[in-house]
Amino acid sequence: MAGLAEAIGYEPRTAPGELALVHAFLNTWHADGPRERLESPERLRDWLVKRSLLAPAARVSVAEFEGVRRLRDGLRRLIGTPADGVAAAELEAINRLGRKMPLVVQFDAAGNPRLEPGGSGVQIAVARILAGIAAGRIEGTWPRLKLCRNVECQRIFYDTSKNHSAIWCSSQICGNRMHARAHRARAHRDGEA
Repeated sequence: MAGLAEAIGYEPRTAPGELALVHAFLNTWHADGPRERLESPERLRDWLVKRSLLAPAARVSVAEFEGVRRLRDGLRRLIGTPADGVAAAELEAINRLGRKMPLVVQFDAAGNPRLEPGGSGVQIAVARILAGIAAGRIEGTWPRLKLCRNVECQRIFYDTSKNHSAIWCSSQICGNRMHARAHRARAHRDGEA
């Protein structure tokens, strides 16, 4: 996608503030390009170190790796499912993982509260991601993260449309692909009639 995106001048928008980390985390898997960026505990460690969420010498256990991937996959399904269609079991799985990540309220010099991660290692990194979701919810930006409806893409994108109604990460790329696919299907169907 990057080659075509650059050719037509498409620049995807990253979520603002603390939600930017969540946005990057959710896009460690997508259908377009290399599907899975968190292929192993070592790749997860590298991703977290690159974002200053984990010390370079830290280790990531297989259990931590599997938990982080389950959280990411659950959050992606949560974003991609209409509010009334989220299964209770899916929510409980996300909540169960979230309960293991300590978050504490800290106040800055101006007296403003902020959620900060507690714990150590991978727990701090995941707690920072969850704190980003909470901050995004408070700021009203969390609902703007959406799953591209192009099944060949499935990127999480930040909806910058005025009425929050975007359904593709890019109307120039995925939107055009979906419209062309629908047109070909109609033409094929009409040709058989």
